[in-house]
Amino acid sequence: MSDIQTSTAQVAQTPAWKVWLKTSRPFSLTATVSPVIVGTSIAAYAGVFHIVPFLATFFSCLFLQIGTNYFNEYFDYRYGLDHAGSFQVFGGGIGCFVIAALLGLYLIFTIGPVIILFGLAGMIIAYFYSAKPFKFASRGLGDILVYIAMGFLMTWGSYYVQIPHWSWPAFAASVPIGFLVTAILNMNNVRDYQDDLAVNKKTLPVRFGLKFGQRFHAFLLIGSYVAVTLFVIFGLLPLFSLAVWLTFPLAFSNVRSVLGAVDRKAFIIGIKRTAMLHLQFGVVLTLAIVVAIFIKIG
Repeated sequence: MSDIQTSTAQVAQTPAWKVWLKTSRPFSLTATVSPVIVGTSIAAYAGVFHIVPFLATFFSCLFLQIGTNYFNEYFDYRYGLDHAGSFQVFGGGIGCFVIAALLGLYLIFTIGPVIILFGLAGMIIAYFYSAKPFKFASRGLGDILVYIAMGFLMTWGSYYVQIPHWSWPAFAASVPIGFLVTAILNMNNVRDYQDDLAVNKKTLPVRFGLKFGQRFHAFLLIGSYVAVTLFVIFGLLPLFSLAVWLTFPLAFSNVRSVLGAVDRKAFIIGIKRTAMLHLQFGVVLTLAIVVAIFIKIG
């Protein structure tokens, strides 16, 4: 039996719910939490917080990310190793995008038509991340687009649904969050370096080498803390934002282990640690801003 036939047979024997759960990549879904709560907290610091738009934004972004994961899974197999579960996963991606769009419609009617731009940009990046004709990930554009979609758009968009105008503090907050979510993707690309090299998938590590990917990881993690510090100095983020340095030992340990790693297993661990750091960083930054709110109104 060929590898494709074996893979197809294995998928056919796997319960549907397990296929859906695995391909949704649950460990990665924390990447939605940080930008939404950070962007919302910046709006709260400016004096505005509405719970319903917050929840609509959070679940819209969450389903958009799950749908993206389904589409990535589908197109990875569609262009390489097709299997019996592909259409099921594709259908899941469509379903998630429909839910995200319905929640987006609520935001459009309550906030304004500008939300359409957020939604369209997010969906275009999500779908064509792996799909033809653009296949952004295979052209080495995945990092910048993930930074834009899950750093800038999600963070500033979460602010915008509360206060519909441009905000430099929201932009400032999106930078470290964008760095860390990009680090998750980069760590994934470092892990898949040999596989991507074999199929000429031109991720940044494939273009510039494995060592570059490891050093880029260090730049993104350390750069997140440097960015927060600079934005505090320039008055774009409240002083209490420096509390994110409490998580720096986790980042330092992460960087040290990745720079010294030589095998795939270490990089797999690096992905999970980076995803957890992204969540912890976002939660600490949010709590710090909340503390600043209470001191401001106290």
